[in-house]
Amino acid sequence: MSATQPFAPTAAAWRHTAVTAAVEADVLAALREVDDPELGVDVVALGLVRAIDIDGDRVAVVLAMTTPTCPLAGLIAETAAVAVGRRLGPGFAVRVTVDRSVRWSPDDAEPEVRARFARRPSRLLGALRHGLDRLTGRS
Repeated sequence: MSATQPFAPTAAAWRHTAVTAAVEADVLAALREVDDPELGVDVVALGLVRAIDIDGDRVAVVLAMTTPTCPLAGLIAETAAVAVGRRLGPGFAVRVTVDRSVRWSPDDAEPEVRARFARRPSRLLGALRHGLDRLTGRS
């Protein structure tokens, strides 16, 4: 690419981009079926999906949790991997990991979810308090 010759992707590059976008859309659709069991809201709407990496037939998803010590992190990740694998089919290798170093905030959630919790803050606060109690050994 130069100043006189703009970037023009090849047909193969366009197909790759379209396929990747379609796979990412399928991954997100599958993840919308995976709820945080304590909050009853899907991981996409909560803003827990931090990364989706697609490399050919390999898909890696990174999730955050609402609390760093979420006792259900393994279950949520496993459920997400099964949902994505089922959606994409056997031709894909799916890996879902949890990044406990990422700090989640209610601001990460979709606006509808934030509005719902604003109307019923006790449910969100209760779940977060439960996580903090487990972290500090008070549960």
